[in-house]
Amino acid sequence: MATHRVNKSGKQAPPFTRILNAPLQDERLSFKARGLLAYMLSKPDNFKFYIDELTKHTTEGKDSIRAGMKELEQLGYIHRYPVKNERGKIMSWELDLYESPSLRPESGFPVVENPTLITNDYIITNDKRFKRYIALKRDDDPYIKTYLKYLSQKKKKQHVEVTEEQREWIINQIEHLRSYEVSAADWEEQVKDHFEHLPKNNNGNIIAFLHASHRRFDVGMYDQF
Repeated sequence: MATHRVNKSGKQAPPFTRILNAPLQDERLSFKARGLLAYMLSKPDNFKFYIDELTKHTTEGKDSIRAGMKELEQLGYIHRYPVKNERGKIMSWELDLYESPSLRPESGFPVVENPTLITNDYIITNDKRFKRYIALKRDDDPYIKTYLKYLSQKKKKQHVEVTEEQREWIINQIEHLRSYEVSAADWEEQVKDHFEHLPKNNNGNIIAFLHASHRRFDVGMYDQF
């Protein structure tokens, strides 16, 4: 038997991701869970995972993906926890992903600071120096256009650049609000109020505004997996 590999050296190499062998060879995990973990680790550190979105990139259904997630959670590769409002109501769920369970603070093993997952496309890390940032544009979405208009009026500056994954999350969250019949007028009213009460030292990032959208519009956030 022969194994034929893609040449991953040189500037012309295709995108690839370097992952520890240990999780991919963890015999406690099904091959489904290992493949799901590998896919998730190929994404940038701040990537948001949603069941509906994951099903678009596989032949697996929602139940199958949930089962794979459950395996990873039980063995420490995933930590899923609720975000609650002041009344204790769960408004959204957050997910932390670990290439190795030993990276978890409660594991008893040394924690690797700022772990970096290297690809030949760009370096996936929580070090901002290595992020690929893009400008948030008015033509990305009419609601974004309204937000940027008030940002320009009130702050006299452009929005900070965001990663491609953050831009996708912003658009998904806005679509989620539309599904709850948050109209353009409702959106503009809350955006206007937001900037009228925004502290001077706040840069007006739309991500922070959207994280508070469940309170402003009385809806849950776009749910993660």
